[in-house]
Amino acid sequence: MLATMAVSQTTKPAPTLKPRPTESNELIPGSNLAPDAPVITIQGLCERPPNSNATPVDCSTVVTRADFEKLINAVQPNMPAANRKPFASRYVTILLLAEKAHEMGLDKTPEFDEQMYIARLQLLARQAGEKIQRDAANLPESEISDYYKQHAADYKTISFERIYVPKQKQMDAASKPNELHPAKADEPSESEMKNEADKLRARAAAGEDPTKLQQEANDLAGNKTKVTNVKVENMRKTSIPASDAGIFDLKAGDVSQVFSDATGYRIYKVIEVKDLPLASVHDEIARALQGQNMKNAFDSVQNSAKTTFDPTYFPTPAAPSLRNPGEAPAPQATTPPPGKK
Repeated sequence: MLATMAVSQTTKPAPTLKPRPTESNELIPGSNLAPDAPVITIQGLCERPPNSNATPVDCSTVVTRADFEKLINAVQPNMPAANRKPFASRYVTILLLAEKAHEMGLDKTPEFDEQMYIARLQLLARQAGEKIQRDAANLPESEISDYYKQHAADYKTISFERIYVPKQKQMDAASKPNELHPAKADEPSESEMKNEADKLRARAAAGEDPTKLQQEANDLAGNKTKVTNVKVENMRKTSIPASDAGIFDLKAGDVSQVFSDATGYRIYKVIEVKDLPLASVHDEIARALQGQNMKNAFDSVQNSAKTTFDPTYFPTPAAPSLRNPGEAPAPQATTPPPGKK
């Protein structure tokens, strides 16, 4: 990081920097400092030859406002003003330690070169990822509009009345389960509830009130809840069980088939199906396209090369075991020969 930081190090007083014309009136919020004004001055810090303890006269390191803000923008853009002083203190410590490491010759070792190599790769990879992300987010409006038209079925809302019939009746305190055949004890109840769901569906299609039909389903199931409303409004397809998504193909007034899952049966009477306007789902589509563009870009990078790993050097990890390290496998049980104990 220090190699990229804009720091003015000199054995003489820092020269006056001439700001660019566009920067002449640029000021820090709440400050009247010019871009070339020193904001950090470290007396006694400047580059010295390795293994030298000499401190040149007037040795100092000066960081201007422009230098420091360039550093902040590289590390944390839009850093809160309250965080700048602690960050500047840590930065000074880094500079002092870095210069000490240079004096000790630590920047001349093979280990340093290898770590710099890895750090460079990581920085390049991060910047490539950020560039891919920026490019993925650069979506023309026509692409968003085309996606909306191609996936119009996904951008609808539906309002309906729903009847739910559980597969099993609620057990009364006086009822007793079939202890010898517990699985079979459920069969008559489930079959009865399925027949009831089919009947309720036919009655709903004939025009009977779904709220009234839901109350009958509750009564049959032993549910004491009083039904007042079974209407559900403006549901997206993502909020509907995937098995029931076919209701979006129905028209107002239509009654669905009987849908089922492990717990019960569902019947829908459609009230209204509406198209969502593009403006209301614009940002949602943009995020979806951005995510897909990023995935495509990263997949393209991954697939641009074929990688193989030596299995002898990179063996497949052994399956997890409950045995303690070094513990021998438990002996296998053997069946004694007939007639012997």
